[in-house]
Amino acid sequence: MVYTDKFDESEIPFEALDKFGITQEMIDDLPGQVMLLLTTGQYTPVLLLQTSNEEGQTVETKARISLVRNTDGSVSLRFAPYWESADLEEFSIEEQQKLMNGLVIMREEDTHLYYAQLDTMTNQVMRVPVELIQHNIDSFFQKGHIDETNKQNVKNGQLAEIRSTSSSDIVTVGIDLNEVDGLRIVNGDAAIWKEEAYISDMPEYNFGFYGCWLSDQNGHLSYIPEEKYTEEIQSELERTAGQNAVRSQLSR
Repeated sequence: MVYTDKFDESEIPFEALDKFGITQEMIDDLPGQVMLLLTTGQYTPVLLLQTSNEEGQTVETKARISLVRNTDGSVSLRFAPYWESADLEEFSIEEQQKLMNGLVIMREEDTHLYYAQLDTMTNQVMRVPVELIQHNIDSFFQKGHIDETNKQNVKNGQLAEIRSTSSSDIVTVGIDLNEVDGLRIVNGDAAIWKEEAYISDMPEYNFGFYGCWLSDQNGHLSYIPEEKYTEEIQSELERTAGQNAVRSQLSR
């Protein structure tokens, strides 16, 4: 979580992606914010993938993908499959409630402590060793000269509301394993922190050169090539093009 590898777009394993129905044109059309996640070693939003079974039939599945650099310098794919529902049977009722609310819990397994958090995009439980995150927590609180009590609360998986000494401003800090360094910091109280975890700022229509990535209410992305545009998508394309033309004229 401390170190994030970066990738050039030319390093993306297009041949491997093509086996899952993701072509180079589709990657080229990815929204900028998704491409940034991909090229910094982070997971993309959930993408619709296509594979073939033993009978040669096309099977649709969903997963988040990321890039990982191998020891020899080559680049491979990593998948976080989407599950229709979360399997939380190993957790207590109290732990399940925290996980469903987007919070982190600390657990011990084989004498090793780790943080667990429900990835609401895939319904999988993420696990990260405690020491990787606590190092980042120590660095953040030391840099900000913030009191020990708040730091300990965050380490315990709680949210810390830090109030400014010179104004009424509040900043809330908490562990979020979706973030590169494992910490998410928002302007506002704990309620706002929890709300922001479930907000997808991806537009419904994301047009590229060859097609359009559609984002559903859960932030899941599926691709429609230009030759398969429906009347609704074509209408949205024309509306978007008109808006862009107006903005271009106003900026002159």
